[in-house]
Amino acid sequence: MPTADAPAAAPPPLVSPLKLEDQAGNSIKFGFLLQPQYSAVGSATLSGVSQNLFIRRTRILVGGTLFGTVEYFFDTDYPNLFLANNVPGENGAPNTSVKGTPGMNIQDAFATFKAVGDMLKVDAGYMLPPMSHNAVQGAGTLYGWDYFAYSFQHGNVFNSSANPVGRDAGVELRGLVLDQHLEYRAGLFQGLRNAETATEVGSRNAFRYTGRLQVNLLDAETGFFYAGTYLGKKKVASIGGSVDFQGKYRYYDADAIVDMPAGPGVVTAQLNVAHWNGGTFIPTLLSQTAIMGEAGYLIDAVHLSPIVRVEHLEGSGTLRNQNRYAGGLAFWPYGHNSNLKAFYTRIRTDGAPRGFDQFNLQWQVYFF
Repeated sequence: MPTADAPAAAPPPLVSPLKLEDQAGNSIKFGFLLQPQYSAVGSATLSGVSQNLFIRRTRILVGGTLFGTVEYFFDTDYPNLFLANNVPGENGAPNTSVKGTPGMNIQDAFATFKAVGDMLKVDAGYMLPPMSHNAVQGAGTLYGWDYFAYSFQHGNVFNSSANPVGRDAGVELRGLVLDQHLEYRAGLFQGLRNAETATEVGSRNAFRYTGRLQVNLLDAETGFFYAGTYLGKKKVASIGGSVDFQGKYRYYDADAIVDMPAGPGVVTAQLNVAHWNGGTFIPTLLSQTAIMGEAGYLIDAVHLSPIVRVEHLEGSGTLRNQNRYAGGLAFWPYGHNSNLKAFYTRIRTDGAPRGFDQFNLQWQVYFF
């Protein structure tokens, strides 16, 4: 136990990735992310509790620099490895439970040209468009056990063959100006490509546009990915807003985050309000608004964060309103490199026969 005169024990410094570098500014580094998880989930309509042991994320990460001015990043993933999913039988056959089997997907693949230092960067490739702060956070530095439940409501509406979880291919400009107190991001992305007709070629429509502004009241976040918490290594207080549109599809977001040392620990809180409307361009994406927030406090002496989370989805048409209330503990003995998170969530959907419970216990091993 620390004495009255001794500082509280902070999490150990992040483990450095395996890195090779030469004197010309060329480098390559390797990282890894593993998130084994236990989940127990009820149902609004069926009896019993579904239990699973699976791997939430399994990623190999590669990044580095070329000539001192070009950065690159690439990672793989097979999400929810061996998570069992119900598959309805055909022609009256009984249902089966099928586990997600090993495979490999490209999760991100982009390069960044540092045109004018941190003031102007050009990203090109397959990446997260600049939506809300939570939606651009790195999976290895999240605060809660996962992203907000509604951060990626647009995840698979742009007709990809598999859910890219918010990613899209394109080009983006971003930078920090006004002494790094203002960050801008603006990009053109593939979005939804229209189909060929009897007389016209396909993919002839305009691209998807996404833009974001963030005001940094204290420290700036200089990387491509934001963090859900810096565990006291930064003083972050920012507000931001994003827009995303293509054809009649519209998305608007406002968010804020505070993450800084306070007293014998670190206070972290973030709030996100987002609205989607697919219009006639993406009619399956009904008009909806999500309000999502979480807050907690890291007690440095025991490396423990009690965290609460509240999320509300306001739907329209056949999409019903839903509320999620969650609370849990995050244990950070080695910061983001190795931590343990246990969360309980109560979920209630309007019109459903009953609410149900969800419990997640996740261990993380990560370095990059």
